[in-house]
Amino acid sequence: MDKIISETANFFEEMVACFGDLSQFEQNILQIAQLAKIDLAKLEIDHIAVRMNSLEKAEKWRTFLLRNAKLLKESKVNGRPIGLFLLPYSLDLCGQLVPILELPFPKGKAYPQEGWEHVEAVFPMLEMENTSQWIERTLATFNLTKHPDLALKISQPEVEGERLPNPTIAITVKNATFCNHSCLKLHPYGINDVIRSESDF
Repeated sequence: MDKIISETANFFEEMVACFGDLSQFEQNILQIAQLAKIDLAKLEIDHIAVRMNSLEKAEKWRTFLLRNAKLLKESKVNGRPIGLFLLPYSLDLCGQLVPILELPFPKGKAYPQEGWEHVEAVFPMLEMENTSQWIERTLATFNLTKHPDLALKISQPEVEGERLPNPTIAITVKNATFCNHSCLKLHPYGINDVIRSESDF
């Protein structure tokens, strides 16, 4: 038992050294959700993601995760590798246990903060609903287009092998006084469903 406790403590200590303070990141996500009037308790947070500015740091973080977590998949997304890792211990975030971490390699963008960057929550697609309809319904449900303090980015990542459409609505705070560089993303399918949809799974 003592060994397990020690291993858990060591993992979280090294994780904080790599990615930073999770509690501050959690407060940032809760702030975005509050501004957007999104009740995260009603949505599944299926994974958490980090960002970095250098290939060297990406390789260092990937080595840490390969040593401690299980690589579920690594795909080319918009031309750069993104790995999904099943963590040995789920992260307690916003009242949920989040088991999966996303590690995207840098693509030239300089982030103001490295480390924890966004979470993705599932707002399910309805039966017979297409991508455009899901986007319109999501924006309308949370009244996202009319909030003065929020910025939106709508995209559909191109992932090799994935069959399910996976549009994403990224929500950030645009008011600099909040000093919040984190991001809350909504997408219609959980990450495990997306992985299972791949042609070679």
